[in-house]
Amino acid sequence: SNKQVVDIDYVKFGPDNSPHSCRLHPYLLKEYNRRWFLIAAAFSDSKLLTFALDRIKKVTPQPALGYIPYAGDIHERFEDIIGVTLFENEPMSHIVFWADDIEKDYIITKPLHGSQKHYKDAKDKEFRAAYPSLVGGAFFSIDCIRNYELIRELCVYGDGLIVLTPQKIREEVASRVKAMNERYNSIRNK
Repeated sequence: SNKQVVDIDYVKFGPDNSPHSCRLHPYLLKEYNRRWFLIAAAFSDSKLLTFALDRIKKVTPQPALGYIPYAGDIHERFEDIIGVTLFENEPMSHIVFWADDIEKDYIITKPLHGSQKHYKDAKDKEFRAAYPSLVGGAFFSIDCIRNYELIRELCVYGDGLIVLTPQKIREEVASRVKAMNERYNSIRNK
């Protein structure tokens, strides 16, 4: 709110828990999945970065340095994603998926994204002809930019949601499911 450059000490997830220092132009506080994030531009190159607030250990205002405001509406940057991670060069994807009878009503009443469409009538028949092994349930689509949160959200429904297209996202979800299966299979029951 003060439109000031700040220095932060930030601890990343992972084995190295020593703070990393960053000088930033802060733009927005955004909540996602019950966690708050700071969206800011790096002072050095104006690259947009995202920091979980609970990982910021220290904030030092730098009022003597010139603050550069975001050019445009920062909220628009989040319209095409799920969550807070936006990869600059990632294209928009039209993601078509099927949800089984257990998950479909939940997905209808709590859409994955604002662009979500639920296919009915002729389009539903077209999908059923193309995917005859998917019995019952419903077909949906969303238009999003691929990021970590999107893939995680698609995996949340387990075998109750199947990504049909695009192939790249389908394979990424399948790879996570396969890795999870391998981890479960690696544990021996005692």
